[in-house]
Amino acid sequence: MQRLNYAFRFIKACFPLAVKHSRLLRPWVNLWMGGVSLLILWLIPLGVVIMLLGLTPLGMVLIGLISILLLYSLLMWGEVTALETSRAFNAITRGDFSLLEAMDQTPVFVHWKDIALWVLMLPGMELIRFFNQVFQPYKAEKHDWLGGSFVMLPVIALEALNLSEAVERIKQLDRERLLGFHPELIGISPVVGVLQWLLILVGGIVGYWVGLIMADPVTAGVLSRLLAITIGVLLAGSLALMGISFSSFNRACYYTTLYQWALNVEQARSSGDTSRGLAPVILSQVMRKTKPSKKES
Repeated sequence: MQRLNYAFRFIKACFPLAVKHSRLLRPWVNLWMGGVSLLILWLIPLGVVIMLLGLTPLGMVLIGLISILLLYSLLMWGEVTALETSRAFNAITRGDFSLLEAMDQTPVFVHWKDIALWVLMLPGMELIRFFNQVFQPYKAEKHDWLGGSFVMLPVIALEALNLSEAVERIKQLDRERLLGFHPELIGISPVVGVLQWLLILVGGIVGYWVGLIMADPVTAGVLSRLLAITIGVLLAGSLALMGISFSSFNRACYYTTLYQWALNVEQARSSGDTSRGLAPVILSQVMRKTKPSKKES
């Protein structure tokens, strides 16, 4: 339970920063603007299916497939907007506001393709890693770097690397044992993940229920069904976006903090000044550490 307590402390420490620094709120605005645009965009194929096929077996299959793609696109967009969250959080927590000014001079989503491709690739890579660990242990070592893949977002965001360069950077961090803090010691992922998927589930149920109330799937006309599915998707999508916003913001802040610590340790090693390898202040406060960390430096 302690790791969950740490997670709530970390979340509680991050939100005042967003209130104090409006720059941290901009990714939320971008996420919602882009998310609503995606909802409207995916309503077009849904409407076409409703008009041409209705609720036939094939129509239901296509509606389900489009709904899954819609959800996946929202999740991916949440990761893309988290790039800006990572950059803003890094600048604010380091007290280097010149970095915030520099952000305004560079494209916000210049690396969106890299993070989107990573979101698509990661599940398959984790599956391959799992099967190698179970059936081909001699091949598992080459996928060990995936244990440090939680810093992929800040590596791309803060070092302005493409995906292949970011992979090599993470492999370097892993080889040099700079990612010594296990991310699950603070349970950010389970806390925000449960809330995110709970809101997605509730949104789906509410959207479906409202749609049924507005238009009977058997007797209602095409226009009534189109209106019902539009309202249902917008309701479901809004609740899903709430969960995705909460999750992407807190995970971006947390993983950026861990990446900052890895950089501190890297700088301490190169300079020989062990005092530079301390954990970031926000992490120390969350874990109530007043003494220097025992992490190798």
